[in-house]
Amino acid sequence: MTETTGAQAGAPRRWEWRAFDASLAALEARIGAAAHVLPNHSGELYLANGRSPHNAKIRDELLDVKRIKRTASSGLELWEALPKHGFPLSAPTVAAFFSALDLTPPELRRAAFSMEEFLADVIGRDPSFRIVRVVKSRRVFSFCGGRAELSRLSIGGAKHQSFCIEDESANRVEAVLRELALDPAANTNYPNFFKRLASLGA
Repeated sequence: MTETTGAQAGAPRRWEWRAFDASLAALEARIGAAAHVLPNHSGELYLANGRSPHNAKIRDELLDVKRIKRTASSGLELWEALPKHGFPLSAPTVAAFFSALDLTPPELRRAAFSMEEFLADVIGRDPSFRIVRVVKSRRVFSFCGGRAELSRLSIGGAKHQSFCIEDESANRVEAVLRELALDPAANTNYPNFFKRLASLGA
């Protein structure tokens, strides 16, 4: 397994498996009644960067970063959720954001950044970033003791669906995958999914 640097003590960590497809109707049928919950709707800005394996987004005007800590031989990934930050962001917070992504912070021209300034003057000036606008309808529920999520995504007018199972215990995630006849090695995280979309010209 591999591990990244720059850990933050005390940050919550969970093992995660995720998949994307045009339709997950067959999987939803196997899950059954547990998935019959009301969806939550959100508009999110993912800050995809081809030089970083970590996941960054803005949702509800909060900057949200998850760091990948380990990849098990089975394909499961251990993710660490860092504290979220509301806008405006101080310059030290922006610098810490880059460090959390294992990137070198740029020269910052302001003491603080509104969301618009952060997107235009920081993210927009770095060609390695790609802002991905995602309209998401997600259903979160418990399945076999783990936290599960079924999402419908709209990205640039294209429709996708995603399923995720996560838990502090890798064994519990693997048990859910066996129950649903899913391949652990087929795990695809958001950063890799966005790279795949970019390679398709999406």
